[in-house]
Amino acid sequence: MMKNRAFMICAVSALLLTGCTKSNILSSSGPAEPVFETQQGIVLDWTQIGNDMDEEFVNNDQYPMAVSVNYSLDPKKKSLDLTLMVKDGTTPEEAVEFANAAVRYLNDEVATQDFSYERSSETSYGGFFKEYDLNLIVMPDNTMTQQKYWLVDMKIPKGSDKTIEAKEGAVIMETTAAAEGDDSEADDVETTAASPTK
Repeated sequence: MMKNRAFMICAVSALLLTGCTKSNILSSSGPAEPVFETQQGIVLDWTQIGNDMDEEFVNNDQYPMAVSVNYSLDPKKKSLDLTLMVKDGTTPEEAVEFANAAVRYLNDEVATQDFSYERSSETSYGGFFKEYDLNLIVMPDNTMTQQKYWLVDMKIPKGSDKTIEAKEGAVIMETTAAAEGDDSEADDVETTAASPTK
């Protein structure tokens, strides 16, 4: 009888001890909570950002003019070159629409990886472009050396939220039927002067 009572006391003590231990573990770990403090040393994954931008804009019915999204980051100078390639025949208005969406999307991709950056809005390009100058170009594909065909060519200083506008005197490049599939775009295109957007 004494042995049974001693065993019961030990068993109850063990249960109580286990219960306390489990309770402490649960209360200390709990469900994972998001951390909202600024984290130091976050390295942005620009390959992922580039892939996400391609997925968002290239071969997308909402942006049928888009050919590719290209960027070059200079952390020392705190500047980013963003070059958007578009199809021949893209209008300045379409180029500006594409650029506005791409700039904001890039910022928001950065903010997704590092929440210390403010997300974009209708009136702001977002927190990343409060710290980085933006050199923005929208051009038809294969016109790198032919600036007269560039539809947007501007620098937006960090923090300015300067309105994206078409280049003054931008020329719309339209490929003729005979020139389709021909890479010599300079000789086989019809061009139309476009009014700058204000």
